[in-house]
Amino acid sequence: MPFVHFVTNLPADRLGPTFNQIFNQVLADAIPEKPYELFAINTVANATLTFGGSSEPAAVVHIKAYGIYTPEKNVEYSKAICTFLADVGIPGERVLIDFSDLPASHCGFNFTTAQKLIDEGKI
Repeated sequence: MPFVHFVTNLPADRLGPTFNQIFNQVLADAIPEKPYELFAINTVANATLTFGGSSEPAAVVHIKAYGIYTPEKNVEYSKAICTFLADVGIPGERVLIDFSDLPASHCGFNFTTAQKLIDEGKI
């Protein structure tokens, strides 16, 4: 159940009306342990965001999830995200990604927590 918070200084019209759905698919393909249906993506476009003191196109991506991170996997996730964002017009050298491990017991979903669902064998 990844929580994705995407912030960019690009205007929303540059991202397009289906940006979240396409980004969702990119992430689900890169992180097969998490199904498409369980990603929550919040996009903030037209942010007052500078990177290295410059207002050129840039992005910050925060991804909170449980049970998916390793140093090796994070490199693959970064490649997938930066490749996708480069196609949108944000070069990889202007993308900062925060991979935050979230304990399953701290992830609420459907009246319970992910940990409880794991313990019950439901996910």
